[in-house]
Amino acid sequence: MGFTNAQAKKALRETGGNMERAVEWLFNHPDDTGEDTAPATSSSETTKAPPGSSRLPARYRLKAFISHKGPSVHSGHYVAHIRMPRTGDAMDVDDGAGDWVLFNDEKVVRADATSVKDLKKLAYMYIFERV
Repeated sequence: MGFTNAQAKKALRETGGNMERAVEWLFNHPDDTGEDTAPATSSSETTKAPPGSSRLPARYRLKAFISHKGPSVHSGHYVAHIRMPRTGDAMDVDDGAGDWVLFNDEKVVRADATSVKDLKKLAYMYIFERV
């Protein structure tokens, strides 16, 4: 099952640009072709700006990563490293501030620099946050 470009655009218009609500709208309106039945707007009307940010280039910072810790794919397990801000720290994008915390089953500890450096290169998933 797929959706046309017109259906996706209409779903986003109907939900104010909210992608999660747009997906729900699509599944709740399977017979809607996405074609607008409303009359075309005149050139004197102002158009609504598309959702998103005009700040470019977009800047992101690595917030977390998930990696496999173990000698092979048959042994070991997955762990998560998450960067936590220091108390009162704004975590500027360029300063690398924040302490890495290792989540390893029930064990949650501050991660050492070697662990972060080694496992970050081999992570399965990277989570970024926009700054």
